[in-house]
Amino acid sequence: MGRSGGTGVATYVQGVEACLTRMGFHTQYLWDHDPDDGTQQHPDTGWRRLTRFLRACLPVQIIRSHYQQSSAEPYPYISDIYRVAHIHFRICKRLLFLRSQRLPDIMFWTYPLPIVVKNTINIVTIHDLIPLTHPHLTGINPQRLQQMLTQLVARADVVVTVSETVRQQIREIFGVPAGKVINLYQLAGVTVAERQQLTTAPVVAPAGCFICIGRVEKRKNIERLVDAHAASATERPLVLLGPDGDDMPDFRPRTPRQRIIRVPWCGRDSLLRSLANAHALVFPSLAEGFGLPIIEAMALGVPVMTSRGGATEEIAGGAAMLVDPYDTQDIASKIEWLDQMQPDAPEMEKLRHAGLERAQEFTESAQIGRLRTFHAYLCKLFPERLK
Repeated sequence: MGRSGGTGVATYVQGVEACLTRMGFHTQYLWDHDPDDGTQQHPDTGWRRLTRFLRACLPVQIIRSHYQQSSAEPYPYISDIYRVAHIHFRICKRLLFLRSQRLPDIMFWTYPLPIVVKNTINIVTIHDLIPLTHPHLTGINPQRLQQMLTQLVARADVVVTVSETVRQQIREIFGVPAGKVINLYQLAGVTVAERQQLTTAPVVAPAGCFICIGRVEKRKNIERLVDAHAASATERPLVLLGPDGDDMPDFRPRTPRQRIIRVPWCGRDSLLRSLANAHALVFPSLAEGFGLPIIEAMALGVPVMTSRGGATEEIAGGAAMLVDPYDTQDIASKIEWLDQMQPDAPEMEKLRHAGLERAQEFTESAQIGRLRTFHAYLCKLFPERLK
């Protein structure tokens, strides 16, 4: 939340916090820096790296509180905690423990880190297991990740995730009992305020295009998508909207007539305007834990083409056109079919209507309902801690 640019995890965090606040919970973030210290702007010198290493050798870190003039609330933080925790795990091969004088009732980790808070309920979110199920698609070390997750899943009180696909993978890979892994899905879609800003947002993509949103990397199946787009002979441009990934796929046009438009970054208002004005979202990803663009497109009434199998098919919920992500010809034929359909064609209207209905499953009210059920479950598991 303290980083510029934003990520899918940041979107998840914002959704969790917004829903819990609406439900009446008091929430705070655990930060990795003192806001008045300014260390985030300091260079990563040899002295700082040595200090970080020495701190990482300690088995326990203390959560500190800073009081800001603008608020009576303490600002809980541990300087550089995320890097310290990973260094600690590499050195000691075990989780780092945190202590605090002001313990939360629940520590809700919104991303798997090798950390737990002592003497409270630790809930750990695992968004996906792609480095384990598809190790060739990421640069993450699968052995190290599996070692960390094995300990984390064993130590966590409850593990939550964002799709049934990932929930089953967690159970199978780590042998976790069914009651310890909960699928909460996540808040997704487009808010009323965001819809109101669409018409005035800067234009970054032409109307009527095919659009693919997300990091431009191997996992998103960009090269097959570009090949299929060329094979379809469509005159609609393909817009690739999102930051560069760790690996750089070849998205150069395959034919002289093919138009590929690369938008590496834009504000969310421009992203949503581009999506709302697109002919269709084309999202044949090879592996996902959830697939935010699918629901965002559906919420805007935009037809969706996505991958058959895994989380993408699950999240689409029968409201999208499905393809074999490894079959370029299958992707091309679906792009050609979509290309020939006018926006008001019955088939397009059917896709659009099904998508709008599916998007309702991920609204704030739907997510609050899931969180209420989850909280009631926690109260039964921990009656003495959550009275």
